[in-house]
Amino acid sequence: MSTFVTRRAAFGIAAATAALASLTACASDIRPLSDQSTPDAQRSYKGELKYNNYESRGTYVPATSSMKAENPPKPVPPAEMKAKTTEGMYAAIGFWLASFNYLMITGDIEPLKVVDTNRNDIYKAEPFVEFYEKNSGWVYGTDAPFSAELTEDAPQKVDEHQYYRWRATSRYHKKTTIHYTDGREVPIASLNGNSGDYDFFFALKYQDGAWTVWNERVKLTPISPTSSASGSGTSV
Repeated sequence: MSTFVTRRAAFGIAAATAALASLTACASDIRPLSDQSTPDAQRSYKGELKYNNYESRGTYVPATSSMKAENPPKPVPPAEMKAKTTEGMYAAIGFWLASFNYLMITGDIEPLKVVDTNRNDIYKAEPFVEFYEKNSGWVYGTDAPFSAELTEDAPQKVDEHQYYRWRATSRYHKKTTIHYTDGREVPIASLNGNSGDYDFFFALKYQDGAWTVWNERVKLTPISPTSSASGSGTSV
């Protein structure tokens, strides 16, 4: 997905963009990712993605221009992503987003590996790992640098092999700033491709007992209008 790693060189020494983890929930604070009171057949998942299942790692201190973030909560894989349902797909997408933001603030790619088992996005995210491993800097300016919202009520089935696409829009917060240890300050919005909204698909495939998630460009072969997954409790 070109929004989150547009150019390796543009980030200097393999940059990052981060400072999420404003959610300080502990692992036991697992809340539903959608309105469970709505009947399955009427439920819509359209809108901004939220994720509420984090492991507390101590007192969270957001990053600033003079220090990295301390003890950001770590996203915990949701049990729902194992369900072969729309709710399961929604849970997996939320975990992907939380894991990517966690990677950007920490350089820890392990949570993202859990949901991107085919490593479709992992190689694109490696610059963030390198950025932190080399102590090249960090990102600050907002607790939510990267956000996404689903622009369709439900995912659409692409083929008979449990492959789906769910259209979405993403963006970076305008205050997100990359701080380099050499003193440079680079607003993420100033990098080519990181300003404004970006339309893409969350691609999903059910394999090995859970949903795996990656990103695809919107300009692909049109999806057949014959099927869309509706209802969180309905098998897909």
